[in-house]
Amino acid sequence: MRRFFSFFTFLAVIVGFLSNLQASSKNKNSQDKHQKHKSKADNHDHHSEKKEGHAHHFMNRNKPGKLNPFILVHISNISSPTAAKDGKKIFYTVSSQCYHGNKSRKNIMVASGRKKTKAKVLVNKKMQNYSPAVSPDSKKLAFIGVKKDKKPQIYLQAISGSDELKPLTTKENAPYGVGGPLVWSPDSGKILFTANVPPECDDLDCLQKKAAAKKTTDAQLFTGLLYRHWNHWRHGLIHKLFLLEVKTGKVKLLSKGKHDTPVVALGSSQDYVFSPDGKNVAWVSNHTDMVAANTNNDIFIYNLKSEKLTKLTKNKGNDFAPKYSPDGRYLAYQSMARAGYESDKADILLYDLKRKRSRNLTAKLDLKPYKYKFAPDRKYIYYTAFEKGHINLFRVDFRGRIKKVLNKKYIKDFLVFRRGKLIIHDQDIDKPVELYLVKNISRGERKNNIQALTALNSKIMEKVETGKVEEKWIKGAKGDKVHTLILKPPFFKEGEKYPVIFLLHGGPQGAFGFDFHPRWNSQLFAAPGYVVVMPNFHGSIGYGQKYQDAIRGDWGGAPYQDVMAVLKEVKKLPYVKPDKIGAAGASYGGYLINWIGTQTDAFQCLVSHSGVYNIESMYGSTEELWFPEWENKGTPWENRKLYDKWSPHRYVQNWKTPVLIVHGAKDFRVTVDQSMQLYTSVKRLGVKAKFLYFPNEDHFVFKPQNRGLWWKTVHQWFNNCLK
Repeated sequence: MRRFFSFFTFLAVIVGFLSNLQASSKNKNSQDKHQKHKSKADNHDHHSEKKEGHAHHFMNRNKPGKLNPFILVHISNISSPTAAKDGKKIFYTVSSQCYHGNKSRKNIMVASGRKKTKAKVLVNKKMQNYSPAVSPDSKKLAFIGVKKDKKPQIYLQAISGSDELKPLTTKENAPYGVGGPLVWSPDSGKILFTANVPPECDDLDCLQKKAAAKKTTDAQLFTGLLYRHWNHWRHGLIHKLFLLEVKTGKVKLLSKGKHDTPVVALGSSQDYVFSPDGKNVAWVSNHTDMVAANTNNDIFIYNLKSEKLTKLTKNKGNDFAPKYSPDGRYLAYQSMARAGYESDKADILLYDLKRKRSRNLTAKLDLKPYKYKFAPDRKYIYYTAFEKGHINLFRVDFRGRIKKVLNKKYIKDFLVFRRGKLIIHDQDIDKPVELYLVKNISRGERKNNIQALTALNSKIMEKVETGKVEEKWIKGAKGDKVHTLILKPPFFKEGEKYPVIFLLHGGPQGAFGFDFHPRWNSQLFAAPGYVVVMPNFHGSIGYGQKYQDAIRGDWGGAPYQDVMAVLKEVKKLPYVKPDKIGAAGASYGGYLINWIGTQTDAFQCLVSHSGVYNIESMYGSTEELWFPEWENKGTPWENRKLYDKWSPHRYVQNWKTPVLIVHGAKDFRVTVDQSMQLYTSVKRLGVKAKFLYFPNEDHFVFKPQNRGLWWKTVHQWFNNCLK
């Protein structure tokens, strides 16, 4: 791992690095001239490899410039905020990348919870550190640290400011390492953590022997499904939950047997929690035999003294995210009613532990809850929900009365304190994520009630010119209005016409919204001089359950009709070039690109990233079988007609549009053979096509220099066909 340094030192290093790049780039200027836009008079268009690959505007502080891949790579991201009960200090994980070193890093930082101050690194050691957890007595901070070539372990540091680190786990009491989140007991004496371990081990002695045993082969014999997940092989290990005594270092394995605890998929950011009296632990697990083909996660309650495990929920859908009320009377959790549907509405249910009955608190609002938390001093639950491209904040009381308290936000996480104080994790389409203080939620968005607490990305973004977004509601399939975001390029000039890029989201139960995305960043698509169109077609979240559910069994139907209806209207806009329109999509969006390629030549060029091409063969290679079985109303042998109906490979002979295909070899959700099949077919047909293959990436592209190459390739592809 590279040596740690603070964010501002990090910026200084980048500036020095860029100075060298700027000097060296003069020698290759002549090689880049042929890549520039034909209109040299426009001082704001920079399409050469030199200026897109390097942070040209990052150097020039005298005038604004455009966002480019180098700048996007160096945007820091904030996650897992936590704080002491009084909220005076906030601890959070900062993820940063270095393009030159081609490395990523995570570090815990601390900032004031009262006003904007210079954030500082809490753990200044030569190791990655993340997953901060403040003890209930507000004296200690536990976190996960990873030293070079070592397994992740738990460390302890005093909040008082001492730099002394105390390792709580080692290879002796955690031979397989640890996983988060870390969850403290109410008395600040114990910590819950997870680890991936052999399912046959139910005690520490067994784990130590298994970890010490020498492997004689790398072959694996599978006897069940989910033997790999997302981007990694599971190597026969499962998730188990452990209890650590902070003073003694004693570790006890709580969840025994062959079932993942917490669940391997469809859970929340925290799926285990202590009861307020410290006597019980609630967790999420799936105890069915065919976990790969169902979403039947359930809430269990484990008594620490008797070791009795009680199943609380009986629902066949997904139950997850348990949280106790501050007084211990209630246990809340999120619940999806329909079995097998991973994107069903996740209502918040409140279970009365005394009366043994539940109440659905969010049934009356037709929006999908995202995250929720109890208020510490009142009978309220605050929760976020997707709504028309935003993630807004709502409040519900224990009778189910709902009130929206923050509107037109994009709140991915938040903390709740006494007397209505909140800290929110917010962003916008032109602003990267930062932390904000809401002084009193009852005052809503009144002047001075919301103020920034962090400014990690202010320096890097201060001279970046961004485009302005507008919203349109366009009539699409079934007579429904399709919410469409239209982002104009930076330095937009009235009277000029611009080429267009359509972006099609994945999920398919997802949505484009008002966020500053770290990968498919709409501002960076717009930066070279494009109008970016983002239609939230049927299947998108934030527009009610009926609109979302409409995509089931209709992958190439209503969503495709929506896109074509939006295309028709976009061509009428006075500032677009109607004959210069391309489209790009990933995952389901990649599928929709593949479907478009077989149904129309209305777009001048396409980009398909990790897209489904052959729906039936995708079933045999993906890992979460509940997804294709829900979307296609059964298995291939039960409903082959539907699998064939919407599969692009059945119509590939009609493909005429040039296409750039992108895929990563470690993508186990939509496996790389999907893009290989597509590439082989279109090349054999004589269609202009390229295949950008990443051997060490998954469904997404994460590595800094790979991200740079991705953007360079995509920008050049669109420049060549639309400029």
